[in-house]
Amino acid sequence: MGIYILHGMILAGYAVATVVYFRHFWTKHPGSGIYASLFLVFALACHSAFLIARAVESSHAPFVGLHESMSFFAWLIAVVYLFLERRFHDRSLGVFVLPLVLAAQAASTAFMSPVDPLPPLLQSPWFNFHVTASFLAYAAFSFSFITGLLYVMQMYYIHHRRVGLVFSRLPALGMLDEMNLKATLIGWVFLSAGIATGIWWATAAWDSITPWLLDPKVLCVMLTWVIYTCQLVTRYTAGWQGERAAIISMAGFASVLLAYLGAGLWTNLHIFD
Repeated sequence: MGIYILHGMILAGYAVATVVYFRHFWTKHPGSGIYASLFLVFALACHSAFLIARAVESSHAPFVGLHESMSFFAWLIAVVYLFLERRFHDRSLGVFVLPLVLAAQAASTAFMSPVDPLPPLLQSPWFNFHVTASFLAYAAFSFSFITGLLYVMQMYYIHHRRVGLVFSRLPALGMLDEMNLKATLIGWVFLSAGIATGIWWATAAWDSITPWLLDPKVLCVMLTWVIYTCQLVTRYTAGWQGERAAIISMAGFASVLLAYLGAGLWTNLHIFD
């Protein structure tokens, strides 16, 4: 019963935070922004308590199966957003990020399942490092996608001289570009770590690269890494900033979604029963 109450508190916290972020976005009242952040911190505290309780109950890290992975993903998106909110002292993007967090956590709740024993293949410290790094990368790339999309949309409306109330509430283009860069850098570092630990773990588990090298999920992840690497390389060598960088980050996130959601339809190598 207690775990269901905690789930309700998590959803309520994220829902209230979403509403207050909306209010802050439209009014720009400093007080509503502070309350929005406080509700987000409350929801994160409840969410952290749930993940810890789940880990203690199952005796493994809380990201095995659809329910746990979606909840862990929602938690990481909220953590990354709160970090960047503090870093840039800007709360205007909360109105775009919090609905994503709320939707992911609601989906996790819908797929809630009993705790199952950890499959033998996953009983390795490398599993924890690999999955944590990968999900941190996905969370950071979610934020880079949002900032990239807002940058492209804002540029479109500026070019057509149709800037309205919504875009007047957004961060300046320069700040959106900087946010996009920071999120992409964070994501690239953790994705690289996730790939490296995954290769080490898979090689040790199968004694060969053949079973996993051509796995569709692995190929999608490698494509994601290549896209974001191109974004960073072209930014620092060819000066591809602003709109070009935003478009590449959006393409990279499409690959993230393919790796996270789509690849499981083609293979069972990353599905553990």
